[in-house]
Amino acid sequence: MKRNTFYTLFALLIMASMLLAACASPSEPAATQAPGETEPPVVPAETKDTFIFGRGADSVQLDPALVTDGESFRVTGQVLDSLYAFEQGTTNPVPSLAECTPNADASVWSCKLREGVKFHDGTDFNADAVIFNFERWRFTDNPYHYPSQVFEYYEAMWGGFDDASLITAVNKIDDLNVEFVLSTPMAPFLANLAMDMFAISSPAAIQAAGEAYGTPTGGCVGTGPYKFVSWQEGTEIKLVANEDYWGEKPKIKNIIIRVIPDDSARFLALQAGDIDALEQAVVEDLATAEADKNLQVLTRPALNTSYLAFNFKIKEFQDIKVREAVAHAIDKQGLISNFFGKYGTVATNFLPPLLLGHNPDIQDWTYDPELSKSLLAEAGFPDGLSEVTVAEDVTDADGNVLYTAGQKIPLRLYYMPVTRFYFPAAKEVGEGMAANLNAAGFKVELYLEGDWPTYLGGRRNGTLMGLYLLGWGGDNGDPDNFLGYFYATGAEPIKREGWYQNADLAAILQEAVTLPDPEARAALYRQAEQMLHDDVARIWLGHNNTPLILSAAVQGYVPQPVGAENYEFVWFSN
Repeated sequence: MKRNTFYTLFALLIMASMLLAACASPSEPAATQAPGETEPPVVPAETKDTFIFGRGADSVQLDPALVTDGESFRVTGQVLDSLYAFEQGTTNPVPSLAECTPNADASVWSCKLREGVKFHDGTDFNADAVIFNFERWRFTDNPYHYPSQVFEYYEAMWGGFDDASLITAVNKIDDLNVEFVLSTPMAPFLANLAMDMFAISSPAAIQAAGEAYGTPTGGCVGTGPYKFVSWQEGTEIKLVANEDYWGEKPKIKNIIIRVIPDDSARFLALQAGDIDALEQAVVEDLATAEADKNLQVLTRPALNTSYLAFNFKIKEFQDIKVREAVAHAIDKQGLISNFFGKYGTVATNFLPPLLLGHNPDIQDWTYDPELSKSLLAEAGFPDGLSEVTVAEDVTDADGNVLYTAGQKIPLRLYYMPVTRFYFPAAKEVGEGMAANLNAAGFKVELYLEGDWPTYLGGRRNGTLMGLYLLGWGGDNGDPDNFLGYFYATGAEPIKREGWYQNADLAAILQEAVTLPDPEARAALYRQAEQMLHDDVARIWLGHNNTPLILSAAVQGYVPQPVGAENYEFVWFSN
């Protein structure tokens, strides 16, 4: 079989099956073309030179390899390029800093790097830079893989660190050619390369900044269309156009990404012209925006899922009857209608409907508070559940014991401190869900853990001790980025997923990612979804066709199903 034919069957057709109908059809541009590049529009000679995006929370870090939050990628996606990128408006991976072809069984990928590209600090992008980044992520003894840092995405998407990594070697052929050697074929290899968190940073910048790389003092240095200027924590991050960018030159000189935590204040700032765009608003403000000729509403395809999770170090949550009681207590449709509005749909799977492997045959849990009470009684709680028991010691990241085995604690429902694209009005949703649970025999304490980094840290360390709200947005359009990321290591309890454990599920997911045939993969993912449902591993809440509200003067903004939008294509009409 010719390489090009294999490549088409193995990669592009897999990705094509995952596209939303509204997305553009996949078509790979030439290696010299910038991702998403089309005939450039005529931009007025005198127009605004600063695009201001308003958001509800600050970035956690600007070294994308260390974070999992979209607000960090919103910034790094403008500054750093990956080897591949996603074609505008699609989940189709296309060449960016490299163009790669597989060998006969797709276990070795040869990648030709783009010539003449420099990092913002003036150093060369080349094979050494690629190898530096991948070895830093992979090897736990690498001098720049600091013990204080967490490279969660690398571990989840590439199977682990060191010898556990599916990438067994990145070999230098010459300055502009590298070779990736895999321990097994991997269907979403190119899609993984295109993810924001595997963007290539300047080795010189990392070496100079050390652990401070990605912080307000260290910044970030890539090859992208914008350069990092400054970060005033909790307020704003400033970027400036890279006039030497290898691709299509940015149309806007300055980017400001501004933090306005309150949803209503953020919308008022848009109406007043203090910002030019925002993501997600409360239902009432969305209705106002739709009727305002000075504003426009775009939507990002619903490649996301919000959910309610259990911490399985709570003894009572180890009983499936208690978990079923929670499932029957939640009025999903009511919550979606009230807080997501017409942009949201009820979720029955972790995988959104537009993804390969979504299982349409799953029968969702009915909303039935009386059944919840009966299930609680069968589980030994005829008077309801208000206090729970810690099953075993729980420690923080430094090994300090936070909770001891046998300790009684209130039944908590942790709500997110920020609005996210997959989860509007998180506190209000939490209040609605608490009311549902209280009516079904649970007495929950609505609990705020702290700011967004603290909340994510609690999730990562398995210390959100109760029920907690969270969600996930797809990074590459592949089901492995949902199910595999979360559960493929589940032969042992997964700390960052509330200590959930399911060895049979893990084995299925480890097999699914290696298969070249999309339908064979889909069958395994449908099976995995049924297993998660039957085990009541989580309560899937909704999928959100995320609304983006912009000034009517903003042109060229294309919502991306995955990853950060490309601000270099944005401009203003007069």
